[in-house]
Amino acid sequence: FWRNKMKKQLLIAAVAATMGTAAMADISITGNAEYKYTHTDNSNTNATTNGATTEVNLKFKGQHGDTTVYLDQEFIQDNSTVNQSTASDMLDIENMYLTTKVGPLSVTAGNWAGSTSANTGMIKDNARSANKISASVPAGPIKLGFWTTPGNGSSDGFTVSGSVAGVNIGIKEASNQYTDIKVSGEIAGVSYHLDNYDAEATIDDAFYGMVSKEFNGVTLTVNHMEAKRGATLTENDGAFGKIFEGDGTTYKISRIAGAMDVAGNAVTLAVLNSTEDNGSDNDAVKATVARTLAAGMVVTGTYQNVDNRVADGDTATTSLELDVSF
Repeated sequence: FWRNKMKKQLLIAAVAATMGTAAMADISITGNAEYKYTHTDNSNTNATTNGATTEVNLKFKGQHGDTTVYLDQEFIQDNSTVNQSTASDMLDIENMYLTTKVGPLSVTAGNWAGSTSANTGMIKDNARSANKISASVPAGPIKLGFWTTPGNGSSDGFTVSGSVAGVNIGIKEASNQYTDIKVSGEIAGVSYHLDNYDAEATIDDAFYGMVSKEFNGVTLTVNHMEAKRGATLTENDGAFGKIFEGDGTTYKISRIAGAMDVAGNAVTLAVLNSTEDNGSDNDAVKATVARTLAAGMVVTGTYQNVDNRVADGDTATTSLELDVSF
């Protein structure tokens, strides 16, 4: 009796273990952790500041058949805020959405941030959506899409995307707001990305362009973005490295950069020029050196000098960042 009972218990335990493994098999956790030290020197105020930020990002992914659920969490602590000791200060639930298939339809629902490579990505801050739902269906070489945010009548529209004759095309129409047309691709070794933002109110029209080509191991890139007023350009973490962009007053920015490998270090040198609504011109230089260590840690050192002639004077910033992905 006891022997049979023991066999049954072992069988139940084995089945339970197998079921637990199967349940866990479609769940994955990835992320990264970074520590960043920043030293800032301002010539206008003759003040220097030191600060640091510790950040851990966790990305959860669960899958069942054709349905995938995403949940991204950010844990952050910095000393730029006097009181950042509560959970609400340190924890941010970022993307939280699901994707699935309904026949030929691909459906995404929830809260997610837009990409800077997507339509309007470099021009507008494609902030995390609020319970948005989008659906797309293939139509030959292109996809037709529609999105809406329930309860918000001004947040809906359609998209057209795909590749035709080697040219990537994206059209985004937001009801009573704007029509955005984006093209990107490569011609004779020259990569390009052009984005025209045609707003319902013409004062908010904008354009972004990028061309890039490699010459003898050095990749040269030119970026230019221009609107009719600074308030239109709301993306503050795009191609211009958080310099001038999205400050609410800069309506035109140009950047020339060279990227190269120097003794195993990824080096990027850039110069920038911008114009504010009041007509004042500002300049900046930025140098970045990144290296991957044997332990998997990426070390990035950055120096930038921003000359804002009217508001802030000459601000020099030096930072060192440690980043590891897992």
